[in-house]
Amino acid sequence: MKRRNALCLIVMSVLAICSAATLARAVEKDEPVDFSRDIRPLMSNACYTCHGPSVSARVTDLRLDLVDGIDVELGSGEQLVVPGNAAESELYQRISSDDESVHMPPPDADVQLTDEQVELIRRWINEDGRWREHWSFEPPVRPELPEVSLKQWPRTAVDRFILARLEREGLRPSPEASRETLIRRVTYDLTGLPPSIAEIDAFLLDNSDDAYEKVVDRLLSSRRYGEHMARYWLDAARYGDTHGLHLDNVREMWPYRNWVIDAFNRNLPFDEFTVEQLAGDLLPNPSRDQLIATGFNRCNVTTSEGGAIDEEFRVRYAVDRTVTTGEVWMGLTVGCAVCHEHKYDPINMQEFYSMYAFFNNVAENAMDGNKKDPKPVIRVPSPEQEAELVRLDGQIAQTKSEMDGALPTVDEAQAAWEADLAERLTGRWKPLEVNEATSSGGATLHTLDDGSLRAEGENPAKDVYEIVGEVADAGITAVRLEVLTDDGLAQRGPGRSDNGNTLLSEIELEAVSVVDPAQSKPIKFAAAVADHSQTDGDYLVAKAIDGVVDDTNGWATDGHRRHADATAYFIPIEAFGFEGGTTLRFRLRQESTFGQHTFGRFRLAVSHDPTLMPTRLGNWHVVGPFTAASGSEAYDTPFGPEAAYADKGDVDLGETYADGKLLWIERDDLVDGKEHELQGDYAATYLYRTIYSPSAREMKLSLGSDDAIKVWLNGAVVVDANVQRALDEGRTDATVTLREGNNVLLMKVVNYQSDYGFYFAEQSDAIGEDELSLSPIVATPADARTEADRVKLRRYYRENFSPEWRALSDQVAALENDRKTLADSIPTTMVMEELDERRQSYVLKRGEYDQPTDPVEPGVPAVFPPLPESDEAPRLRFARWLASPTHPLTARVNVNRFWQQVFGTGLVKTSEDFGNQGDPPSHPDLLDWLSVEFTESGWDVKALMRLLVTSAAYRQSGAVTPELLARDPGNRLLARGPRFRMDGEMIRDTALYVSGLLVEGEVGESVKPYQPAGIWRAVGYTSSNTAQFKQDEGDALYRRTLYTFWKRTAPPPVMVTFDAPSREACTVKRPRTNTPLQALALMNDVQYVEAARHLATRVMREGGATPEEKAEFAFRLVTSRRPNGRERDVLLSAYQTHLDDYRSNTEAAEALVSAGDSPAAEGLDPVEQAAWTMVSTLVLNLDETVTKG
Repeated sequence: MKRRNALCLIVMSVLAICSAATLARAVEKDEPVDFSRDIRPLMSNACYTCHGPSVSARVTDLRLDLVDGIDVELGSGEQLVVPGNAAESELYQRISSDDESVHMPPPDADVQLTDEQVELIRRWINEDGRWREHWSFEPPVRPELPEVSLKQWPRTAVDRFILARLEREGLRPSPEASRETLIRRVTYDLTGLPPSIAEIDAFLLDNSDDAYEKVVDRLLSSRRYGEHMARYWLDAARYGDTHGLHLDNVREMWPYRNWVIDAFNRNLPFDEFTVEQLAGDLLPNPSRDQLIATGFNRCNVTTSEGGAIDEEFRVRYAVDRTVTTGEVWMGLTVGCAVCHEHKYDPINMQEFYSMYAFFNNVAENAMDGNKKDPKPVIRVPSPEQEAELVRLDGQIAQTKSEMDGALPTVDEAQAAWEADLAERLTGRWKPLEVNEATSSGGATLHTLDDGSLRAEGENPAKDVYEIVGEVADAGITAVRLEVLTDDGLAQRGPGRSDNGNTLLSEIELEAVSVVDPAQSKPIKFAAAVADHSQTDGDYLVAKAIDGVVDDTNGWATDGHRRHADATAYFIPIEAFGFEGGTTLRFRLRQESTFGQHTFGRFRLAVSHDPTLMPTRLGNWHVVGPFTAASGSEAYDTPFGPEAAYADKGDVDLGETYADGKLLWIERDDLVDGKEHELQGDYAATYLYRTIYSPSAREMKLSLGSDDAIKVWLNGAVVVDANVQRALDEGRTDATVTLREGNNVLLMKVVNYQSDYGFYFAEQSDAIGEDELSLSPIVATPADARTEADRVKLRRYYRENFSPEWRALSDQVAALENDRKTLADSIPTTMVMEELDERRQSYVLKRGEYDQPTDPVEPGVPAVFPPLPESDEAPRLRFARWLASPTHPLTARVNVNRFWQQVFGTGLVKTSEDFGNQGDPPSHPDLLDWLSVEFTESGWDVKALMRLLVTSAAYRQSGAVTPELLARDPGNRLLARGPRFRMDGEMIRDTALYVSGLLVEGEVGESVKPYQPAGIWRAVGYTSSNTAQFKQDEGDALYRRTLYTFWKRTAPPPVMVTFDAPSREACTVKRPRTNTPLQALALMNDVQYVEAARHLATRVMREGGATPEEKAEFAFRLVTSRRPNGRERDVLLSAYQTHLDDYRSNTEAAEALVSAGDSPAAEGLDPVEQAAWTMVSTLVLNLDETVTKG
């Protein structure tokens, strides 16, 4: 992948904002000049590049962004600014000079001051000349409510500030809007949907003084409120349903979307709303909801592109989170300090990377793996799923308790089994009669009365014991080594080391004929088991027969912790010994790096029991597939291998079939106990192997097949199952009898169609390794066993021999499988999680991930209050700091955005930038009053929204006179009510709602309504799971747009047409355009055509008897008011024109009333419905329909 600059797209967009110039507002001659409002933006734009906060860009020590800079006395003795005297001020002299050698800004500077701006600076110096801190960096203080003349107009404190400004401007408020307009406006602003006719009528008939307030309270308590409020927040959170980069695969994040909806609906205080999203995972014992909330900072775009550098993208993600948090909560373009000091605001690189350090400790992989759930994630069950999990967990726990408790009939059967096993083991071991015992290290090995050997005398660090003894009979099948405790050993041993531990590096054995000593044979062991091995290292007993003498591993008895006997059993590859007697030469190599870890007392024994020897299964040989016309025919047909087996009882592995195309192939990769694939439809495949059994015994087979299976053993059919099943849908169990020596097994697996494979596992009735390891316990009287030994023995018996216990175990397995299936179906959501060890952060030169310079610790810019000290995690402290009432920006920034939602433009127009380059507030005292009110109310969002929408300013008519439009085109003075084009989501939801198509209620996984074909394919990789758009069906087509699947590289196209963002980066203010393309979408997109025909259905069924009544119903349903006479005439004329057209073209009418996936209306004339559909399209396209006002 081509290496890119670490400054990601979001930062680049912020930098673009940083470079934008803000022109000075016009200041009336009789209005005092305000430094923060009028002068600082000029200096920021024209002077700060060379005389501002940026160390790298600053050309002199003179600072115009600090009070010390403004008040400084220059080297020549002049004062930069002399308050009250512009003529004596060096600043004014420079900016007004005609001499290019002294003029500022320099003539070659990109930005120059206009004559009006120079005059404004002159006025400021003469009037005041004092430097003030930037207004937004000072904590808000609640101002006194201003006095106003029109005392009867204000309804809330908001109105006092609005009216005071209007009166200063010589303006008056507009009249109150009509009641129809009011209920429409407030219903849209609080729910994103229009009011119903019934709601309008109820409001019009309510003559109480608080009729409007009751509507507001009803809307605030509606679920629709949270859905509408969440939409704005999800833009800021850059929420999407895909990862956003490279493959842009699906990501599962919708639980976070639903958390935001719920948070607004339950009126979660905004300070808690802040803390839970930024650091909910760091709260004490966080709830699931608090963890879900942290999805805010997992919403950033991610990648898993081949060649991408992990560290580069990990840095990008942390930068994104820092920039987003700075914009959302502080309204600052902090991203301008990624590569250099901020050119305009007091944020240097070190301060940026100190904030970055809060987000540079996430336990995530930089590459998302193109998975829907890159960790860290949590599962988010529904209430029903959670209840089912509780039920299953309870059943599992109860059944396990039964399994671990007393089971009288099982315990009785176990006692009988123990007695039988003890009898089977008794007499099967013969202690080795030792003839000679030596130590290479000089120890003396004494033979004791019980046949054991005890080491005495020299105690070397390493030793090799050589033990020689004789056995009379051949056919030795096992060797037993007992390592025994002894009172004469340190801590009773069993080892000679101070801690009592032992370590056997390797056991070696040579068998020599007594009759003919020239005959000898080194013995290789196939298996080794022990009743106890040390587990905290490479010390299992198998290490003693691996043929490698290593001073760091071997069989350790854990003697330093147990100080108890330990027994090991060694099973040879084949029985051994010589007729006439066998001399056994043992070498017990104890060459560990751990000094003196040698046996203090031990005993050797041998067994001739053939049941101790395991069966040996040869490799599979495979031939096929043999094809047929059907699966049944393939099963019934005795193909070549089967025919030969039936004739001879064996097969010739050198034989070929199908004209030499099919031959036997040995497959050592077909491991028992695993599922294996085969190839072919309507086909048979044969598998052949030999089984060597040291004795006649039974063997249990567990067979799986997709589909049918037939098995022969030694010429007899032992399994005959012509079934059709999946390989994992069940097993065929069979018990077969092996003869001593070689046995021949042939298996035929038949496939009907599709998947094809087999499974084979076996267990014989030989005394197994587990039973050998239990021998010492069985040999111990029941009342002398330890609790651990009792539990071990009981567990082994129940798991292997008790049908009753196995039934309980099967119940647990089934319950656990049900739980796993349920758990796997539970959706996940991405969350934040800290690394255990904090990652060090650095200032990155030019923002490059691989150029770290100075280390930094988590911190905040010096211009703000310091981060309080506490024991909490840094990110949690940062979140609490942001949500503090003393923070100068958080309340202001978010109050401003709530204002922007309602009034269309924030009190600070640049809602994304409260820094020096941002616009000053149109009503600074009002912004501060609202900010303090917000925090003192307990950060109550609903109370704030109620305050805004119940104000007289909000309730004004949106009508505008030419004079007022010329005086205040952007309605910054608020002399009229808010009126602006709605967002695309509101327009679509309106069409669905008024047509009766809207399906409400909470939605989980995002839905995919109509969109033009091919859009995803045009931007997607073929390997992406979002390369192909698959439209949903049914209710999913008609959900609120909030729930629409948001693919970031190709967002819903109609929404984009109406200026929706891609959500690849944070957006706190959408642009607002009006284009012909928007009208074309509303007239032609299938969603809107379908909505129009359903609106026509409502018109015909609910609108009255006459065309006039129907036209009025359609207009009122959509616009919330009755049409006037001219409007009614236009609608009726359109209706009649379309009616005439469709009467002559009924096919077109029928096509129109069938648009979309919803069923056509029954019992209606398609021609009339088509005509009303066209009228509905007209009404849905009205400016009044798509405009809130």
